[in-house]
Amino acid sequence: MKIGIVLNPASGRRGRRLFWSALRRALEARSADISLRETKGFGDAERHGRELAEDGCDLVLAVGGDGTVGEVAGGILRSHRPGAVFSFIPTGTGCDFARNFKIPREPARIAEHLVTAPVRSVDAGLLTCETEDGLTCTRHFINIASFGVSGEIVRAVNEARRGRKLPGRMVFFYHSLREILRYKPLSIRLRLDGEDVYDGPVTAVAIANGAWFGGGMKVAPEADVADGVFDVVIIKGAARLKVLTLMNSIYSGRHVKSPLVSTRRARLVEVWPAGEPASIDSDGEAPGHIPARFEVLPGAVNLLV
Repeated sequence: MKIGIVLNPASGRRGRRLFWSALRRALEARSADISLRETKGFGDAERHGRELAEDGCDLVLAVGGDGTVGEVAGGILRSHRPGAVFSFIPTGTGCDFARNFKIPREPARIAEHLVTAPVRSVDAGLLTCETEDGLTCTRHFINIASFGVSGEIVRAVNEARRGRKLPGRMVFFYHSLREILRYKPLSIRLRLDGEDVYDGPVTAVAIANGAWFGGGMKVAPEADVADGVFDVVIIKGAARLKVLTLMNSIYSGRHVKSPLVSTRRARLVEVWPAGEPASIDSDGEAPGHIPARFEVLPGAVNLLV
């Protein structure tokens, strides 16, 4: 079995050498031929994922956080072999996509899982937006894309990566509190499957393939990664105190009962700013801002999980 591994070396540093030594031995004991590539910056994971898929790997494995996972999946989808089998080992700050599945954590069990687990088709998203330079950016996402205060939170988390010692959930919680206190709701126009559904200020809008983002926030409790549609969660603009109170219930998914929150399902999401553009979060990265288009790609990823 030829396994191509894309590793983010800045992710999950504690015990990484011992972990990789044990995992490599376990994989090689199962006759795996390993090709390892490490990332150095934004975009590397997508490029490595594409190249490994085109090199004929039986499995392309992402090791890192949600950003690495999303980029590698996107690289495979952009390759000449978009049906190449994909899997991942979560080691990042958020690791929210992994919450949708039961995944082993011990090296020996991971190795066994990678050679015996079934492959299933799951959905992906295709995002088109504007970059900070005013250019058009197109990228895939596999978990959740969002905009509003969530985009500002992701920027703050990513800028604080170097030297942090807190667990991922606490990092996201701290920056969520700080950015909510700073954020002023921005007005948008939202269209779902060709129908205008909202025009006004928002705190955040999540276009969800998976259920979790933000280090364990269950923003879209009913989301299914293989149902062919996005769960779109609209958190309306509100006073900071109300948003902070709502945040207390988002980890359990109870926020969807709030009058500030509405949920819809759609295959195509389009959004335009009615003033200052809101920042976008895509699988824990910050590719740009609205206006934007989010399109579901049903069953696009062959996921071993």
